[in-house]
Amino acid sequence: MNELLKRLGIGALIGLAVAIAVSIGSQKISFVKDLLDGYEFGSYDSRMRARVENVEESSIDSVVIIDIEQNSIEGLGNYNDWPHAYHGQLIDVVTSGNPKALLFDIIFDPENTFNYDLVNALISENAPQEEYLSQETDQYLVSNDPSRFVLSTIESQKVYHALVFELEDTLNFQYKMDSEPEGYDRPDHLINLPLDQALRLPIGDRLTNTHMDLINAAKRAGSANFPQDEDGIIRRAPTAIYFEGPNHVYPTLVLAAVMDILGIPADGFDYDFDNLILRLSDTTGTVIREIPIDDQGRMFVNYYGRFKTFYYLPYMYCFDPEMLDPSYWEGKVALVGASLPGLMDLRNTPVQETFSGVEIHANVIHSVLQNEFVSITDAQTNLWVLLIICILLGALVSIPAKPLYTLPVPLLAIAVWVIFTYYAFFNDLRMWEVIRPAISMGVTYLGIFLYNFLIVEKDKRFLKDTFGTYISPELIDQMFDAKEEPSLGGEEGYHTAFFTDIQSFSAFSEKLSATDLVELLNDYLTEMTNILLDNKGTLDKYIGDAIVAFYGAPAPVDDHEYWACLTAVKMQEGLAELRAKWQGEGDRWPEIVHHMQNRIGINTGPMVTGNMGSTMRMNYTMMGDTVNLAARLEASAKQYGVYIQVAEETYKICKDKFIWRDLDYVIVMGKTEPAQVFELITETGNMPPGYDKLLPAFHEAVKLYRNQNWVKAIEAFKASDELEDMFPGRKTNPSRVYIPRCEHYKENPPGDDWDGSWALTKK
Repeated sequence: MNELLKRLGIGALIGLAVAIAVSIGSQKISFVKDLLDGYEFGSYDSRMRARVENVEESSIDSVVIIDIEQNSIEGLGNYNDWPHAYHGQLIDVVTSGNPKALLFDIIFDPENTFNYDLVNALISENAPQEEYLSQETDQYLVSNDPSRFVLSTIESQKVYHALVFELEDTLNFQYKMDSEPEGYDRPDHLINLPLDQALRLPIGDRLTNTHMDLINAAKRAGSANFPQDEDGIIRRAPTAIYFEGPNHVYPTLVLAAVMDILGIPADGFDYDFDNLILRLSDTTGTVIREIPIDDQGRMFVNYYGRFKTFYYLPYMYCFDPEMLDPSYWEGKVALVGASLPGLMDLRNTPVQETFSGVEIHANVIHSVLQNEFVSITDAQTNLWVLLIICILLGALVSIPAKPLYTLPVPLLAIAVWVIFTYYAFFNDLRMWEVIRPAISMGVTYLGIFLYNFLIVEKDKRFLKDTFGTYISPELIDQMFDAKEEPSLGGEEGYHTAFFTDIQSFSAFSEKLSATDLVELLNDYLTEMTNILLDNKGTLDKYIGDAIVAFYGAPAPVDDHEYWACLTAVKMQEGLAELRAKWQGEGDRWPEIVHHMQNRIGINTGPMVTGNMGSTMRMNYTMMGDTVNLAARLEASAKQYGVYIQVAEETYKICKDKFIWRDLDYVIVMGKTEPAQVFELITETGNMPPGYDKLLPAFHEAVKLYRNQNWVKAIEAFKASDELEDMFPGRKTNPSRVYIPRCEHYKENPPGDDWDGSWALTKK
């Protein structure tokens, strides 16, 4: 009995230690936290997808989406040519049916008004006076009067318009705003919050809307921003935005409408960040909604189904009362948005990779009105769960003298816990953690096993590595035949990361049909992937038009830095051949295809490669700071107008094998230390025409810049700019980038301790 009690006590203590270690370690060690949070998001996504798997299309009609889709484009013409009067007519028809609210998830330009000059002429004193012409004029104005949109918005008192907030971008001279744009004066659009609460919210530096008359006319206006998580998926929706310059707080577009629907005054928002709850109170002070939030005031989106779970109606049917009786809108919420890929409002969500942005708003407002919210367990609750599970499991598996006999116990416990989390989510939208409890249970069992193995039995052996490594397809086949499955995990090594994507790819979506876009992208990706594989690269994944790859894993590659750089050069050559092919096909492709360019970012350093994901789905991929910098270099190449940007570690190994431009010392977004970056031009011995003069001139200008000789540097950069190759599609070049920077430093010297670095303000 004493021996049993001893084993139970040791087992419980090991469980306690594991629970504390996992809880603290996964919160305090940043890369561990990020890794586990990523897996936790993955488990969240799987539960959300499972919950909505059998939800039928168009099953929710209390919130209806007025969709700018293909039929409406075919019936009413190119969307960009629609007169604003169409929207006014839509408002008149829909609001006459007494909906709860009409929300526009669209940003409007006041100058984008069809036949603006003609309409002004018709309403002037010189308009035709003849009766038959007057009738025709009146009929024309019904459909084309640019003021109708604003007037209808005012008269309806049920229309809500979207605001878009951005962060400051000094590099592109987009500075922080101290007040709302001129002409926007609706203090009743704001909500009242104490400053300590406002500072916890997502921040906006700039309000970018231009149609201030329309925003002023709205019953309320609210932010339409939907920030993505780091993996590009939209799981959380802000409830309000802090416009820092004027010290104002705006609700989101959805919450702006909810305020009127539920009778929430401007001071009815109470953010309880200690308990992660947003309380909404009516004019009597009665709390009518308690919305679970995160530490930035964001709510997890309760997705009710996949794309088109909400009822979609074509726009052209809704603004014509003869097609749809206005009484249909009685008591409904209507949202106007676009599902066409070319109109740039498709997002990645947990339930589906391609999802209309307006339907995310629909999910949020339906969730608030139905009082159905996703709630996430707080840190204290999670700690207690770990403690109870690990202590009980530790004691249970310690009952036999040999814990190996109890191996099914932790496996069963993990299975039961996973089932419980799915059940809790399906029934009350309660989001319990999966990954940390599962890891804790596994580590608790392993700890007890090792204690017996190493301490009790005194059997000194080495543990086998539990993390699998990437293997060839042939070995994968062997593992399949032997019924061996690859396991999660990875290993750290010194490799080269490689990122590339097409410049301004979103513009292609506007110019090409979906079928042509797929054909073009397949053409491009096939050629680029062949070049990658021919030059010893490992394909990680495709992300839309982007290719993610690395060198040196799973199989070692000598001189992987060189092969990565050579691949970049060959890809530029291959893309040039593709452009020539597309141009040779005549009118098959629009002009934008003939000038397609891609950007490439390369960095070498330590990273983790291996099988990562969930037990249901794994991907051999890479992670680490080296990877992040390579991705940032690919994105920031746009700012310099270059197409291959390489970090110093790669350059040092390959500097004699290629022609380079010493580009800059930069601090990329998300990092604090500067990195020296270079433009890769081509292989040594293949100098492009004119670069023998350009590179010395540019490097001399850079030398003057780093010596803080601003006046001479400006003249030198202007001279090198004259030598730059401004081919089609190149909007800027490195020489032009430096000129305003020198002007800035001339007026604001960086000081004697300046290290020559420049902080990038966007990815």
